Amino acid sequence: MSQISRYVEAVERDNTRRSYAAAIRHFEVEWKGLLPTTADTTSRYLADHADTLAISGLRQRLAALLRWHIDHGFADPTKAPLVRQALKGIRCIHTVAEKCARPLEIDVVQQIDQRLEVAIGNADRSADRMALLRHARNHSLLLLGFCRGFQTDELVNLRVENVEVSPAEGMSCYLSRSRGDRQMLGHV
Repeated sequence: MSQISRYVEAVERDNTRRSYAAAIRHFEVEWKGLLPTTADTTSRYLADHADTLAISGLRQRLAALLRWHIDHGFADPTKAPLVRQALKGIRCIHTVAEKCARPLEIDVVQQIDQRLEVAIGNADRSADRMALLRHARNHSLLLLGFCRGFQTDELVNLRVENVEVSPAEGMSCYLSRSRGDRQMLGHV
């Protein structure tokens, strides 16, 4: 892999690549659509799946089609007025509140906290260093994630070298990636 390819690939997450590939496969194989496609065909595709896919799912399919057309040097049909109007109409007719993951409730966090403290104590008494480190890490991530409201991917990407603790001041964490950081600048 060339350096340029490595840098270009670093911009897009693996999950995005997989979901775009699945969306294109769905369009071509399951729906029997032909690529490159037209605004009319794209609108029919949206209409055919308006009852079964959420608006966010339809937008994701449009993003995959957009990416395919750009990557292959074709005009983008997803920005056509017909497609935009079709999506707007679907949004008007199929009004559904977007599903959001519910945050952990404080009593559940307390239960997990207590279980992890017990596991840490058991690992310490049995001199199981690996279990002790694993439970202490999980305990720290649970409390940090809950206190700061971090998303799962932010916790997963957090590195110990990017955490700075200042006595009497607090803690700062540098997050190199997060969902809200579209420019990938990172933030503290």
